[in-house]
Amino acid sequence: MNQQNLSISNFNRFIKQLLLPYAAACILLGLLINYQFENRIVLGSQISGSYKVNRIINELHSSEIAFFGSSRAEGTFIPDSLVKEGFNYGMSGIQDDVVLFFLDEECRKSSKSTPIVINFDLDGLNYSLGDVSSYIYNSNYKPVRQLMDSSYKTIYNFPLLKYYGVFELYFKFYLTDKFNLTKFVSKGASIEKNELTANKFEALVKERLASTNFFNNDPLLSAKLITIIKSNTNRKFIFVIPPYHNSFFKGFVNANEASIFLNSLKKLNNVVVLDFSKAHFVDIDFLNTSHLNLRGAIKFNRILNDSLKNYCQ
Repeated sequence: MNQQNLSISNFNRFIKQLLLPYAAACILLGLLINYQFENRIVLGSQISGSYKVNRIINELHSSEIAFFGSSRAEGTFIPDSLVKEGFNYGMSGIQDDVVLFFLDEECRKSSKSTPIVINFDLDGLNYSLGDVSSYIYNSNYKPVRQLMDSSYKTIYNFPLLKYYGVFELYFKFYLTDKFNLTKFVSKGASIEKNELTANKFEALVKERLASTNFFNNDPLLSAKLITIIKSNTNRKFIFVIPPYHNSFFKGFVNANEASIFLNSLKKLNNVVVLDFSKAHFVDIDFLNTSHLNLRGAIKFNRILNDSLKNYCQ
């Protein structure tokens, strides 16, 4: 055997005996780490967006009443205080394109007939995914990929690598859920315990008074919402507007348009609108001018409970 053939033979032996087994071991180890990370951390916190997106897609809770919405839902609705069985799917940073995704998934569950509670924000129906990390785990699911649109990346097809750059976010949710140092956490709800000093809240009020607030409905989202409601007459859609601080309304330039839209919803037979936007709450009940803290949320849930009794028994 000449030297060239011997070198080729040695190289092939190296590939088969060392490199391929090592590569296979690395792949298996990576898949194991990915499996453990996803199941223990990514899906290990009920307040994380990943858990909530996965739950609405893959779990059926026939008697459960779902609460949907933005951070004002997440930080307001305490399911155990309102219904016998419920879960808060509210997510910080999202807008109504995501809420409609959740509504679509909930209404796919044809065996369910429970009411649906939806937080409604007075800025109207708009678009925002919030944190993209909420969707990575389920990004291979077509409706999620469509929701992500341009935020979807090819790397999301690769185990473990797809979480590059967002590992710390998952650990943050996991630790918040487990230790609850600054948040009250219950069945998806994540409500701030801290109360602001009078000076800090006054600064937030001044900032709000210097701003202008608009109601603006995206026509496509509005049409889709109406279609979902009309296509699911076996479900009751309960729109709830939690309290805003009174300073919010000082610069609210087209409140009449919000009222017109809400009144149009009320005309649908399977819709209820519960407007508490101007309910009186004192400053120490608020986290900021649009969100309640735990003290305010507890008070509000007592009030809301009385109204929901008529629809959620």
